[in-house]
Amino acid sequence: MRSPLITAVLVVLPFVAVAGSLPFARYGLLDTPSASLLTHTEVEIGASGTVYSVEDSSGTSNMNVAPAGYIEIGLFGRGQIGGTYLGAGGFSGSARGLILKETITRPGISLGVENLIGEKDYEFYRDAEDSLYHYPNAQNFSIYGLISKDFSYFVSFPVCLNIGFGTGRFVQSSEAVDGFENPIPGLFGSLQVHPNIASDVILEWDGRDLNAGAVYRINRHFTVLAAASELEHLFVTQDSTVNSQDVMQSAKLTVGLQLSFGPFLNRTELDPYERLRYTDDDEALEMLKEYRARAREEIQEMEATIQ
Repeated sequence: MRSPLITAVLVVLPFVAVAGSLPFARYGLLDTPSASLLTHTEVEIGASGTVYSVEDSSGTSNMNVAPAGYIEIGLFGRGQIGGTYLGAGGFSGSARGLILKETITRPGISLGVENLIGEKDYEFYRDAEDSLYHYPNAQNFSIYGLISKDFSYFVSFPVCLNIGFGTGRFVQSSEAVDGFENPIPGLFGSLQVHPNIASDVILEWDGRDLNAGAVYRINRHFTVLAAASELEHLFVTQDSTVNSQDVMQSAKLTVGLQLSFGPFLNRTELDPYERLRYTDDDEALEMLKEYRARAREEIQEMEATIQ
């Protein structure tokens, strides 16, 4: 007998997206981008392995591992360029730009493009005939816009909300059965909770699938990650039309590692608009000396008054 909770979940999951998620294959959260970019000349490298199961024509379930990774470099604190390795799909490029930096009172806004490659069916999986997984819509040149806001200062709870809209890989296939159906094709988002300064727990809708994961920062250079993706497939009904031989219709587990290095050049050493002059630094130093001298005089006057 099903519990009321499980029954309710099954009722609200009428469609499944025929699509694949591969967490930590790109810069960002799980399988969605982030509005937070690297500093100038900072480098981040990510590597992950995703375990999934798919049945062959004889009905035998086979376990496979899909490797993935990326490298990205920050430029001037306002942009990033890099590349992604997506298993059987090979390498593709990516570029991102920060439109508005997040502050306490305003959200962060970024734009970007991923899957910069000529292959329209860019994906991590190839079938027995050595063909990439085919989607109705092209997966390359996926353009997105993203708004991000940390509400910790407003609700006294460490939570961050990210909402975005994209094309290509962010768009759910119209051929959907048994799972979530995106009411607005291309809409994606995530909810981040920060239990402490070193860890994040993330629940994410990447436009096609439901993912959940956690991040733990060992130090400023090393981060370990784990995620479960395409969770909607865990709630399919027995009479569903999900194809067990379709690799994109099965839940997946991913573990990953991120390495961060730099920045190798300080922003003050290479400014995109104007190279800072030593005279500016000298003037600022003299002003600080004057402020300190005045502060000392005021302290001495206060001490003399007290005595």
